[in-house]
Amino acid sequence: MTATDIQTIFEQISTLKVGVIGDFAIDLYFNLKTQTGEKSIETGLDVFWGSRPRASLGAAGNVIQNLAALGVSQGYAIGCVGNDLFGREMQHLFHNLGIDVKHLQVVSDGWDTCLYTKPFEGQEANRIDFGTANELEESLFDQLLTGLESLLPNLDVLIINQQFARPLLTEHRLGRLNHLIERFPTVRFVADMRTVGKQVRGATLKVNTAELAYFLDVDLPEQADIQWCIEKGKILREQIGGPVLITRGQAGILYLDDSGVYSAEGLPLQGELDTVGAGDTVVATWAACMGSGATPKQALELANLAAAVTVQKLGQTGTASLPEILDVYHTYHSND
Repeated sequence: MTATDIQTIFEQISTLKVGVIGDFAIDLYFNLKTQTGEKSIETGLDVFWGSRPRASLGAAGNVIQNLAALGVSQGYAIGCVGNDLFGREMQHLFHNLGIDVKHLQVVSDGWDTCLYTKPFEGQEANRIDFGTANELEESLFDQLLTGLESLLPNLDVLIINQQFARPLLTEHRLGRLNHLIERFPTVRFVADMRTVGKQVRGATLKVNTAELAYFLDVDLPEQADIQWCIEKGKILREQIGGPVLITRGQAGILYLDDSGVYSAEGLPLQGELDTVGAGDTVVATWAACMGSGATPKQALELANLAAAVTVQKLGQTGTASLPEILDVYHTYHSND
């Protein structure tokens, strides 16, 4: 694949209409200092100091901001947000990206906007998470599904995300979503689901090696080599009746469908790496490339390059743009 091929694919990506349904969150990064010498007058407890707070979209939201970074001009968020300060920040971030939030429901009662706080004190410290006990009423999910049904005729791609232990898309609700998938065969569906992925039908299922072992109820070897991934990937593909996309960390990415097995080897990156959000980058890039008409091999190579961009961005939920992807391409394909 040449740099010209990459630019041609990205021209097509810019015309796509892509929806994301699932678990939306905010990643709140800040610097933390615990040794301040200050105590609270009221409680007598040590006072910690925070600085440089910075919020970005997380979970399904990170998939959307990756799509925006890739140049997708029309993105749609389908999910829920709380009527709270973090929910308002999420909507602000969506607005800045030009994301359509018509089908992002603001839930007034019993729903905390999902939040991952990520304090840094030299390294990432203990998180405080919000929204872990959320449960969506079935009537509200009915409204979401009705909205999605009205949106699907206009979409090129739908990405399905499940991040939390109490997800928007439960096993029962996935059955209803599967009926919609069956009804819209011209839409490309890609699913990234931590615990209920085996219930999805008609979509490409993205897994990492740990999730692959989990879904098959087998032990994950210390070194999940390519042969193990191919063998287990074929089993999972037979069970779900659809393609499987396997991320292997620095070892690269695999894709298995009816036509065969495709692979992209990981790049020999140097220096400190931060893998937070890299899977979202792979999902967004793969889905956008396939939606644009790229071949599986091209989509794998571009997703691999995009992930290489993201993991080199430290202390943030990174994304990858065309210029950044081309920079990595030229670095590692200088003789092409």
